[in-house]
Amino acid sequence: MHHTKKLLENTPEDIPLGVFISIIHRTRIIHLNNKMKDLELTAGQVPFLIQLSHKEGITQDNLAVHLHIDKGTVARALKKLEDNGFIYREINPQNRRKYLLFLTEKGRQIVPKIHQIDNEWEKSVCFDLSNTEYSHLVKTLQTLATKSLEKVHKNGEK
Repeated sequence: MHHTKKLLENTPEDIPLGVFISIIHRTRIIHLNNKMKDLELTAGQVPFLIQLSHKEGITQDNLAVHLHIDKGTVARALKKLEDNGFIYREINPQNRRKYLLFLTEKGRQIVPKIHQIDNEWEKSVCFDLSNTEYSHLVKTLQTLATKSLEKVHKNGEK
């Protein structure tokens, strides 16, 4: 509570946008990690399972590109997910040096639980927003994310 009070003491114009986004991201990660301990998952593994639930058979490289995460981070996360029985790999028949990624039955069963945990967090932090405010927030964040990605790619930054 002390941290919240301290944050509210500042005028929003005095705090860079990135600070607010960082706080939201980090507190979501803390929440997810606490809720997923018993599921043998970490918040860092969630995007991979969610993406695979939408597009099984994707390659590791395509997953990295789609999630805007470096290949080393993807490789480490996938190794843990495979070791814990959430995903499996099959050799790509078109390119035998690459693997296609799939959810196991355990992986498929965990995805709805992940969505539930994430939705509970989102509802709790957006509780006081009207439907219009929530829709506007989502659209604004989508615009900011898109522009951020465009800026990084335009400047050749990684």
